[in-house]
Amino acid sequence: MSGSLLLGGWHERGMPARRASPRPRTARQVDVHAAFVEAGGSVPDAAARVGIRPSTAKRHLADLRARTGLTTEQLIYRGRAEGWLVVPGLEPG
Repeated sequence: MSGSLLLGGWHERGMPARRASPRPRTARQVDVHAAFVEAGGSVPDAAARVGIRPSTAKRHLADLRARTGLTTEQLIYRGRAEGWLVVPGLEPG
């Protein structure tokens, strides 16, 4: 493998290769993100809704943005459009 990059594998020098696609979001990250939206963008309120510290909620939100490469606003729009971001306070009915 002379000089080739293996997606999801290793460079020939033993360094991890770049992933071919972003890592999937975790259920906990989605729960925290939904709580954040429902709390009107308040990290402390979102943390209280899911029973974690505000610093942990901030970390989940930051990790979700890093994994997807999207902003918080883009995540809200995409999550609602694709159906994976369910916010009880925003659901009809």
